[in-house]
This record gives sequence, C-alpha cells and structure tokens, in this order.
Amino acid sequence: MKFNSVFIAYSVIMGFIVGLFSALFLAIINFLIHGIWEILPAYLNAPSYYPLIIGIIGGLGVGWFQRFMGPYPRTMQETLMTYKTTKSVPYRHQLSKNFFAALLVLSFGASLGPEAALSSLLGGLISWVGDRMKLTLAKKQALLELSIGAMLSAIFHAPFAGITTPIEQPDPEDTAKSKWPKIILYGLTTLFGFLGFILVNHLVPKETIFEIRMPKIAWDTTVLWFLLPALLLGLLFGYFFLWLEKWSDLLAQKIGKPIILALIAGILLGLLGMVSPYFLFSGEHSILPLSKDYKLYSSLSLCLLALGKTLLTNLSFAFGWRGGKIFPAIFASATLGFAFVRIFPYTPGLIVGIITAAGVTVILKRPLITAALLLFLLPLQFFPIVLLSCFISAKLDKQIRQRLVKNY
Repeated sequence: MKFNSVFIAYSVIMGFIVGLFSALFLAIINFLIHGIWEILPAYLNAPSYYPLIIGIIGGLGVGWFQRFMGPYPRTMQETLMTYKTTKSVPYRHQLSKNFFAALLVLSFGASLGPEAALSSLLGGLISWVGDRMKLTLAKKQALLELSIGAMLSAIFHAPFAGITTPIEQPDPEDTAKSKWPKIILYGLTTLFGFLGFILVNHLVPKETIFEIRMPKIAWDTTVLWFLLPALLLGLLFGYFFLWLEKWSDLLAQKIGKPIILALIAGILLGLLGMVSPYFLFSGEHSILPLSKDYKLYSSLSLCLLALGKTLLTNLSFAFGWRGGKIFPAIFASATLGFAFVRIFPYTPGLIVGIITAAGVTVILKRPLITAALLLFLLPLQFFPIVLLSCFISAKLDKQIRQRLVKNY
C-alpha cells in the first residue's frame, strides 16, 4: 500500500495523540493507585490485611462488571482480530466500558499491564476517526497498527518497538522497495508518540523508570558455562507461563460464574499482596528496586516470587481481571534470572538478560519486538547477546513445536 502525504500527516498526528492519550491514561491509573494503596491506608491506619480487603472489594467490582457488562477491557489480540474479521473496532458504547473496566482492574492492584486496555481504546478511537475521514479499510488497519506500535513504544520506553511490525510481520504485497517507506512511517509515528508521551509526563510527573540496574559490569569468563543453561531456563519459563495460561482458562470455564471467579482472583491477589508487594501491579515500577535488592532474598524466595507472579497473572486474567501480560511476564522472567544469579553470580546482568529474553520470546512469539522491549531495560553492553538469544529462542521454539505436531 502506498502512503500519500495526507495519510502520513494523519499518522504523525495520530501518533502524537496516542502518546498523549497513553500518558494521560497511565497518569489517571497511577493517581488512583496512589489513593487506594498509599493515601487511604495511611489515613485509616490500615491493618496488615488491608491488601485482602482491597482484593475482595476489587473482586466483587470486577465480577459485577464482567457479569453485567461483558469481558472488558478487550485485549490487544482481540482488538486486532476483531478488526481483521469485521473490518472495524466497535466504539459506540464500547469505549466507556473498556475505560472503566481497565480503571477498576488496574487501580485495585491486578498483576496485569495497561497495554490491553490502551489497545482496545485506541482501536475504537481509530475506527471512529477512520469512519469520519472516509479512510479505506487498508489505511484504517495501517493506522491501527501504527498507533499500537507507538503505544507500545511509549509505555515500555522502547523507541524501536514501533518499527518491528513491518519487519517481523510484513504485508505479503510489500516488496523490498516498498518496505522501507513503511518502516520510516512507523518510525515517525513512534517518534511523535514519544513526544506526546513525554509532554504529558513533563506536566504530570510520575515514576516511569523501567530498567534493571545491576552492579557495575565485571566480565567473568566463567559465565560462558552458564549461557546455555540460562537460555534453556528461559525457554522452560516461557512454556510454563503458556501452560498456566491454558490451565487457568480451562479452570475458569469449569467454574463459569463471573462474580465467583473474580472474587477468587481478588482474594488470591490480596493474600499474595500481604506476603509481598511485588505480587501487586504489573511490575513496571517494581523491577528496578528488585534489581537493586535481589541479594537480600534467597534463591528459593525469588523462584517462588517468579512462579507466584506467573500464576497470579494468568489466573487473574482468566478469572475476569483482564489486562496485559507483557509487563508481568518480563518481571517474572527477570525475577527467575535473579534467582539463578544468586547461585551462579557470574556477570549477573548478562544471565538475567538471556533468561528474560528467552522467556518473553516464547510467550510473545516475536523475537524482534522482544529485543526492542528489552533494549533499555538492560545495560546496552548486553544487547547484542540479548538480541541473539531472542532469535535462538524463537528458532528452538519453532523446532520444538514442529516436532510436537509431528509426533502427535
């Protein structure tokens, strides 16, 4: 598809609006979290079981919403699938449901991220804009993909995440000559998305650090013996995450009652929140302090944190607390990496990077976007090996799946 100057202008403006919208949405979520989890308990002199109280209240609220409003917010995959099948993303009476469902889930501490809600809101917004501007179906789809790329780049602080789609998932009609203009357009949209995001963050400051800060890098050749085990551990974590996802869905189908399901998830969230605050929220703001303090915990404690976070994320989603899984998957895989380097402390940042890269690649099935998301999470010196780990993991994952299909 050729992009004329008018569509390029639409894309750039939309990218800027996406950045503004994403930052404002996160600012609202952080304001509510601050009120529910910091101001209110301080004012009430809340007891130690306060997370359980909030989990129960949140579970009842989420359950009521799921029972009477439906499965909201829609996920990124559902938004894209809806567009591909219906050539539009519903927005009448849908935007408010996605918005308020996301506020409810995220502000009450769900171990889920905001990307699901943002993609559904952006999908509806772009369909509304496309209908009024009489854009073709192809251009509406391109605008939707551009906007989601800009959103991912902004909220994950990953400037190159927005240009991975035309590289990893090219249009069959694209040629080598036509691919580069598309990549440049994705890059421009992402750039203006960042500008919009930064503008709001400048006006409404909030903690946006998304990185792992390890001790000063001291290269140790002993680490070479642990590169392959780290990669295999990351792969196993990815498969465990996906298995728990399917198991949680099956369990939710057997119970089948939205209010009971959401209440169970809320109770589990509250109980684990009483054990450690690291179980709460998506992990975006928790990964930095954990990377500084992981030596204060035993390897077993860190393993249990990683596995518990994975269980809570998938159960919460399946039981009605719907949201994004990318942030929690990164947090849990990195935590497993911290557990590994507590036993084998050789160039720890590199080991954590490999385990995280392998695990998230298996979950997302997109090595390039995984590498882009992890680019500034880890020290830049490790990025070439992290990138290589993503592609090796994707290759091994593909071969394993092919063999499984062939044998069964």
